[in-house]
Amino acid sequence: MAAFGVESTDLSSLTINGIAVSENIADVQWDVYKKNPSFVDKSTKAAEYRYYEDFLVVYESDGAIIKLKTLSEHGIMSQAGDELTVLNEVESKLGDQYKVQSYDSAQGLKARAYYDKENRIKASFVYPKNAPDDKIVWSIVERY
Repeated sequence: MAAFGVESTDLSSLTINGIAVSENIADVQWDVYKKNPSFVDKSTKAAEYRYYEDFLVVYESDGAIIKLKTLSEHGIMSQAGDELTVLNEVESKLGDQYKVQSYDSAQGLKARAYYDKENRIKASFVYPKNAPDDKIVWSIVERY
């Protein structure tokens, strides 16, 4: 069934640095990840934001992870163990049922967005729109 103008894609096996949005923070071994001194963790009424060396994790008060985002090229988005670092790999693993969206026009960034309607997960792969290669700048997986 089409969600957001595209067919649903199974995103349940997507992870960032081995962590999935279906997990609870209590189930993750945080001692294997280094904190990022360049960012300050923050709390809002709705969520907690924690910055690690190569990724961001956002979770609700009950510990449910709602968003993961790579912060550097060393932050790893993977699908069933296969790393996704360029758009061709993403399309090879996830298919062509994505929507191209503007991500940050001031920086010249676009994103390919995939939707998993059954699990209510969105995955975005951000890339420079005028770059000659298909290198991914950031990867984001989140609940919607």
